[in-house]
Amino acid sequence: MADTVSPQVAQFLLDRDDGLVWAWFPSTGADHEDHEVAVAAAPTLTAIWPGAGERVREEIDDFDDNHRWHDDATPRTGWRDTHAEYRYDWLNGLAVTARDASVRRWPFGSEHYATSMSSAVDDLLAGGYDCFYPPQQNCNRTQSNGYFRVTLRGDQIVSAQFGIGSLIESGRQRHLLSEEFPHGLTFLTEAVRRPVTERIEQARRTGTSFAGIVAGTVVTIDARRGAVDGGDLVAYLDIQIGAPLAATLPL
Repeated sequence: MADTVSPQVAQFLLDRDDGLVWAWFPSTGADHEDHEVAVAAAPTLTAIWPGAGERVREEIDDFDDNHRWHDDATPRTGWRDTHAEYRYDWLNGLAVTARDASVRRWPFGSEHYATSMSSAVDDLLAGGYDCFYPPQQNCNRTQSNGYFRVTLRGDQIVSAQFGIGSLIESGRQRHLLSEEFPHGLTFLTEAVRRPVTERIEQARRTGTSFAGIVAGTVVTIDARRGAVDGGDLVAYLDIQIGAPLAATLPL
């Protein structure tokens, strides 16, 4: 794929009758002037619910244009129509929840996969992050060009994003996860910490991207591979865990 094209991945949840219950169109990290979330979501939702795609395109395009110079780093918006409720922000993209529909399976709420920000801060500081919470929700690690940012509902982590490098030499990982997270990914609950960590480490070993469900948790990994020579590998990974599910973000 050309460097100028951003990969786009969407997640869908259907009921037993193949009706759409929930959908997530993640942000690609591209310039908001490109409206890439709207480009992906509008035709998809039009095919499911007549008229929904046109409204999505209008809402997102207007929001992106009107908030281009907004002081808030993560402005958000929401709206509803006869089909669904919609939540959109630049960090997480677009989440769609069908009205009058429910399922009893994936995806789980954030209490299943995430802890609180206040309980995670000390471990982030121990890993070299500059993190002052509250109110800061975007922490940086200058030693490795790393970052850690979250969306919250109160103190509860709803979604977490972080960037970490990978350096494979002679088949061994030289940039250990413990350098940045000395006590492990403690912002995750014990129910999901081990399987999610193993999936991340697999992506770091191979320098490959991933988008899917791990232990009932939405995990998205965008891997950018650099130098590759024999068994050696240099890569940087942008990782998101969790998604803005219905009723988790404040209106």
